[in-house]
Amino acid sequence: MSNDASPFPNNEARDALVLEFQRVTAKLVSAGLMSRVSSNRLMRAVNVQRTKAEVERQHLPQLILAVLLCIEDGTLTEGTHFIRRDGGVALHLESAAPAMFRAERCRLTVREMRRLFHFGWLHFRDVVRARCERVMFVPNEDRRRTVLLDVEKAYAFVGTRAPGVPVR
Repeated sequence: MSNDASPFPNNEARDALVLEFQRVTAKLVSAGLMSRVSSNRLMRAVNVQRTKAEVERQHLPQLILAVLLCIEDGTLTEGTHFIRRDGGVALHLESAAPAMFRAERCRLTVREMRRLFHFGWLHFRDVVRARCERVMFVPNEDRRRTVLLDVEKAYAFVGTRAPGVPVR
């Protein structure tokens, strides 16, 4: 698998890809190279994955918005949950997820957040710049695995404007 980002296709492109896949499996069945049962299983799996990708596409902006709002209102503290870095934010999920859960800002587990950020890294590389970056947190000088978000592009992605004055 390539390390390059693959843009998330729109509805028409996804429909065309599924239709093309269905045509290919139908040709394989008619040629006797694949059974009808295998073709049906493949099509079911494609439709399940397509639905899953659409759900992730809907949940990713909600998660990013929740993270941005938690940073703005002080739910997440700099040096503990995140570090500002290179015009973006390095978010430590293992500490940020419980803080967001306690503040009732997000009900996702660390694993679910990591999965969504991985999806974002695969398809929206301009917003989620890295998914497993080691960053030095100053107080204890410990290195933590973080997710790097480009703040300006994240605000554009979720459809809001960045605040003019930081809120504390």
